[in-house]
Amino acid sequence: MKHTILLSTLCLAVAFTSCKKKDPEPAPANPSTPAYTIPTTYNFSNVSVTTSTNAIAMLGELAGYIKTTHTTTQTTQPTLNAKKLKDLYANAASQFTNSVLNGSNFSLKEKTANEFSLQTLLESYDDAEKASVFAALTPTTETAKTGVAGKLISPSRAILVDANGLEYKEQTDKGLMGAVLYYQATTILKNISTFDNVTVTAGVTAQEKAWDEAFGYFGVPIDFPTNTVGLKNWGSYCNSVNAAIGSNKTMMDAFLKGRAAITNKDNTVRDEARTIVINTWEKVAAAKCIAYLKATKTNFPVAADRHHPLSEGIGFINAFAYNPSKKITDAQILQLKSYFGINLYTITTTNLDDAIATLASIFNMDASKL
Repeated sequence: MKHTILLSTLCLAVAFTSCKKKDPEPAPANPSTPAYTIPTTYNFSNVSVTTSTNAIAMLGELAGYIKTTHTTTQTTQPTLNAKKLKDLYANAASQFTNSVLNGSNFSLKEKTANEFSLQTLLESYDDAEKASVFAALTPTTETAKTGVAGKLISPSRAILVDANGLEYKEQTDKGLMGAVLYYQATTILKNISTFDNVTVTAGVTAQEKAWDEAFGYFGVPIDFPTNTVGLKNWGSYCNSVNAAIGSNKTMMDAFLKGRAAITNKDNTVRDEARTIVINTWEKVAAAKCIAYLKATKTNFPVAADRHHPLSEGIGFINAFAYNPSKKITDAQILQLKSYFGINLYTITTTNLDDAIATLASIFNMDASKL
């Protein structure tokens, strides 16, 4: 009997042990995913950002030329030339002070998104009718008001605006930031898988080179965000909203991870990084737009100080459309524009509050932090 009980107990113990669920073993590494190191700076071999950095420099000279008209006296007016404006846009007649730009064999005009009418707005209308931005930029002593293009002046600034109060410089500057820099970068990133990543030419594949060009349009140094010296355009705006949305490290880490992934043929990580860059870039635009609309409210009593940040904010709203992978919908962009209407002189603080609330809702942001 004792042997029988002992045997039964042993059998039960064996059965219990054999039925007990084993701890899961770690999943084996995917042999198709290479092991590689992601650097802390954009210091990859044979990086080429010449096209994108030249485009940023071209925009800087064009916007800077327009800004020479922003004198705070009505009697002293620098001379602007519509032909020079068009030449700077089209990179014709060696108008850039930087000779490298004159010989770069491309132009802001050819890089401008074709889907929208910015080219026409800037330069394609009949100059005699003063219908294009570049033609209308002729310095003026006319005080701007509803229905009259001219200059708005405050103790801190002077701006040229159209008959509806929209600043000409921002139509050009923010317009091309969207239609060239943002459009080119996000379009490259959306289509990154279509670039060849096998054939090596001049030390890089076409896919590596394309990713580098997109990074160049961001306008930051290779050791960003540790280094924030010399930020341009989008890089500067990213840095200015970083405290609120944590954009600096998110953008840079994704650019670094994506480039390393391309070099190591890791398409999964490349695409993940691409999505992070595009989504964060769009959020930077939204955050900066909110900040400008809030500045418009703060400066509401003074026309020049009101219309400048308002024009910048509207510029970012227009820029949304140039991202082929945008989160915001076309209907939402139209909704935002409806708050401002055509005549900016009629805008109210309620309109601004509505636009701010809409943007904050779409992008899940706390507007009070901006």
